[in-house]
Amino acid sequence: MKRQIKPKKIIQCGMLLAGLYLCLCASLCLKPRPAAPAQGDCMLYYIINTDGMKGLGHTILMLKDEEGRGTVISFNGMQRTLGESLMGQSGVGKMSIETMDAEDTAAFLQTGSLHLEGDQLQDNYDRALYRPITAQEYRAVLAAAEPYLAAEAKFEALYTQWVFAKDDSQKDSCRQRLAQLGRDRSLPLYRLYTHNCDHAARELASAADSDMREYALRTWHITPNGNLKAFGSSSARWGVIDLGETSPAEKILGFLMIF
Repeated sequence: MKRQIKPKKIIQCGMLLAGLYLCLCASLCLKPRPAAPAQGDCMLYYIINTDGMKGLGHTILMLKDEEGRGTVISFNGMQRTLGESLMGQSGVGKMSIETMDAEDTAAFLQTGSLHLEGDQLQDNYDRALYRPITAQEYRAVLAAAEPYLAAEAKFEALYTQWVFAKDDSQKDSCRQRLAQLGRDRSLPLYRLYTHNCDHAARELASAADSDMREYALRTWHITPNGNLKAFGSSSARWGVIDLGETSPAEKILGFLMIF
């Protein structure tokens, strides 16, 4: 006869696993702290919206120049629908790059509220890791975004050809080329599970930070929330700040999301 597992044992095992998970969540909690001193009059911010993208989180980068002006960078899927992205299909993404004056940049760092035109840039952000960088590193981060912008330009040119195609043959040709572009592994394509907003942000930040480069090579966390906490816990050079007030729901989500 098969030995039956008692419900009490199942409950005890579940409580043990839940306790271990909560201990792991607590071990990755980040408290506000200053960045380690470093050369450079510019700043690099790795910023998360805890409840963005249906609770998975959304990551952006912000560069602040010597005059205090902020340049915000956000990467999102563009070519594929949400359903296609969930099925794992790759496609050309949209790299939104918007700028703010010094006053608006300071207000954003106080409130977390963005009011820009790009994707995911009209939302409230919750937490940032930051560190000083040099003007040369500032330019290196912007240069790292150029392949994304080039891929986007190719897509937009082909899409325009498709829209204005004179006959079905030309439309079919453009459609095939668009599909091929979305599978071109030589391009920095958007892939929901393996190259999303957070992967792109960390790739760009790696152009200015060796700790981020090392982390990007060995990371296994899936969500932006998990990556920000894991990286912030592993790199003491980066400071931690909260942007504005965090709602109770965001606090709970930020605590529990470590994947």
